Amino acid sequence: MSTLKHKGKGPQALTANELREGYSVWLTQDMTWSRDFKDALITEDQDQIDAMQAQGAKDDKANLVVGVYFIDIDAKSGQPARYRETFRMNGPSWDTAADVIAKDPTAKQSATAKKD
Repeated sequence: MSTLKHKGKGPQALTANELREGYSVWLTQDMTWSRDFKDALITEDQDQIDAMQAQGAKDDKANLVVGVYFIDIDAKSGQPARYRETFRMNGPSWDTAADVIAKDPTAKQSATAKKD
């Protein structure tokens, strides 16, 4: 598991991405994964952190999730301490141009015409 800029002090949560869908997920109290940060298990208890790490490793090996790592949680707000993690809470950030084109086929023609 990555320790990228993870201080490992104070409240912690375990995060990953769903392997098949790619959504950000957080480990919950019942050791399942949720797409909603509000469901995340946030703890400072080392026994729980060890159990979370074991579950994350198990689910990573089973190809349920990928990129499992702990994040620091701000003790006052209960939110991720780093901007990156706050950004991930809002869901995927991909280019939605394909969605626009699917709804309006002329959008693709307009985009192509501008290139010529």
